[in-house]
Amino acid sequence: MSLATLYVTTPTKADAERIARALLEKRLVACANILEGCTSLYWWDGQVQSDQECVMICKTQMRLVTQAAAFIEELHPYDVPCVTAMPILKAGRKYAEWVTAETAQPGDTMV
Repeated sequence: MSLATLYVTTPTKADAERIARALLEKRLVACANILEGCTSLYWWDGQVQSDQECVMICKTQMRLVTQAAAFIEELHPYDVPCVTAMPILKAGRKYAEWVTAETAQPGDTMV
């Protein structure tokens, strides 16, 4: 079981919830945590910008990262959304099994 965490920022909690629900419905993620009140500082249009954003942290299988990231970018309101993936190096056995079961895709065979 190879798992990953997706890190995504959104302009509003509503955007994060909309994207998270769509990912969950497609079984591309098992869980999405939404954290409000993030201050983001970044370069845009040649200037340092500052905005309030939400952070969304999603847990999935490594093999679904490319598909999930593409789906997030399709739904995301930003021109250049922050969508990054990090491998989960260690997870509890029961948690890893849960993530794997909840993100099972049609045609998957459980080993």
